[in-house]
Amino acid sequence: MIDYIVGFVFLPVSLLLFSNFFGWTQIDNIIGISLLMIAAVGLLIVQIANILSSHINKKFIALSWGLCAVMMWPSIVYLLSGAIVFPATLITMIPAIIASFLFVEGIYSLYIEME
Repeated sequence: MIDYIVGFVFLPVSLLLFSNFFGWTQIDNIIGISLLMIAAVGLLIVQIANILSSHINKKFIALSWGLCAVMMWPSIVYLLSGAIVFPATLITMIPAIIASFLFVEGIYSLYIEME
């Protein structure tokens, strides 16, 4: 259940990041923290919450680890971009990729299965 809540919390961040990427808004910082940093850390938090939820429910643990590893790569690339040189096109597209992944997680969190 925690993964649904965390995913829904970061849905507005993804929408704001999308609007910045497309040039509709110019909000770069929220409370003095970079919006992209908030989104990158948020994506990591959502994936960790997904892993914790799979362990709590004792379902799809290996699948959850695999999918979360795939979903974490944009955040890891962003966080390591200061220490490792990545292609310029990848760094340019990281905001859109992180926004897309957060948006998918946020939309998925609207579906809560009733057991």
